[in-house]
Amino acid sequence: MKIFTVLFVIYLSFINIHINNAEIDCTLYDNDFDAVNMNPFYARRYGGLMASNSSTYIKYINTGPNSIITEFNIANDVNPSSSIYCLKGLQKLQLLNTNLTILPDIKNLQDLTSLIIKTDYGSIDQHLPPEFGQLISLSNLILSDIKNLEDLPDEIKYLIKLQSLTLEKIPNFNKIPDESIGKLTQLNTLNLIDLPNLSNMPSTMINLQLLQQLEITKTNMTNIQIDILGSLKSLTITFNSILQTIQIQNLPLLQSLAILSNKNLTFLDIENLPSTTTISITNSAQLQSISFVNIPSIKSLDLSGCQLTIFPESILTLKSLETLIMTSNQLSTIPLTLSTDLPNLRVLNLANNKLQGTIFQPPLVYIRELYLSNNSLTSMDGIGKHISLQRLELDRNQISSIPLEIMKLSSTLRQITMDYNLLNHIPYSMTNMVSLAAFSVRWNKIDSQERQYLLKLFNQSPVQPQF
Repeated sequence: MKIFTVLFVIYLSFINIHINNAEIDCTLYDNDFDAVNMNPFYARRYGGLMASNSSTYIKYINTGPNSIITEFNIANDVNPSSSIYCLKGLQKLQLLNTNLTILPDIKNLQDLTSLIIKTDYGSIDQHLPPEFGQLISLSNLILSDIKNLEDLPDEIKYLIKLQSLTLEKIPNFNKIPDESIGKLTQLNTLNLIDLPNLSNMPSTMINLQLLQQLEITKTNMTNIQIDILGSLKSLTITFNSILQTIQIQNLPLLQSLAILSNKNLTFLDIENLPSTTTISITNSAQLQSISFVNIPSIKSLDLSGCQLTIFPESILTLKSLETLIMTSNQLSTIPLTLSTDLPNLRVLNLANNKLQGTIFQPPLVYIRELYLSNNSLTSMDGIGKHISLQRLELDRNQISSIPLEIMKLSSTLRQITMDYNLLNHIPYSMTNMVSLAAFSVRWNKIDSQERQYLLKLFNQSPVQPQF
């Protein structure tokens, strides 16, 4: 009896394999609408442009009784019919929260330019069929929330028109075929997102000379090296929990670089980015070594949340830098040559560090906005020499007085906040600061009588204080 049962199971498995490998007989359908009607759900029909991606619909070209369906969107409808693979004029197929198995018959969709599959309920196997490589018109491919898929077939090398590839939330995905991905020379967008078993970048990335946008998020990579991609404009590397080293070099058109929340990142080398204007490197608390070389166009640099104890000297080579943000680090000093080395620096944010004592000397003569909240500063002596200052934030420090020399900034300073300090007095002459519009010194040690007098005094001036 046991032998019979085993043989019966083997027989059923054989029948299943045979059915899965069998080609669909498309001669059963007189036209595209016949094929669509085999689905166990209603699909709205649109001859024009109006449609919603959250609904199930088809779009078609009206050519009489043999109208051609060009777009099929299936949303939240399970068990679609394999007759879909008989829609040989289909140009766009989107499957959202459905369970269509990818059969070898997908080769029929020679005109398909866009394929989007999001959430397959485990219906797609570990490997896509080799026939997937016969989608010779495909330019956009998005695979998201696919439970079992482990790789892409080598045959993707034949998708020579592919311009955008997104692989997202695929828990078992572990391999992008090196040789094949290198053949996709028309690719301009590559997104590798939430692929926890992907440990390597393709070695043939250098072939993707038309690539403009690259994102690497939530992977299993320990090292990332991006080099000599002549068209790359945007690069994002985020939330890679075991990533340790990053080398980014020779990207002539890169405009923005975001390296965010890679908690084990220790080494970062950035070189030869002549067009880059914005760099964000944040929340990488283990970062020990960072180097900037030849980034002549940079305007904004954000190094927040990296727990840096020493100011990276290579920042001083960024002569065009206008905004520097280094909040939530462990800095106790900054270079004495900051103002001379960075003559274009206008905004400096060092909030939530470990700065102590007096305001910076020598003065930061070019800075217009200076943010120093959440430090341990005790004095503002020398503030009058920061001659370009327009905005100053000193909340949550230990400053006990405002020196009269602040009047030297009367024509420039527009806003100052000093909440949560130790102030017990405000210079009355500050009522005459002609540019000052906002002035906040809440939660200090100013007694109620003094506060009432100050309110009365400042009410006669354009300055709007908050005590």
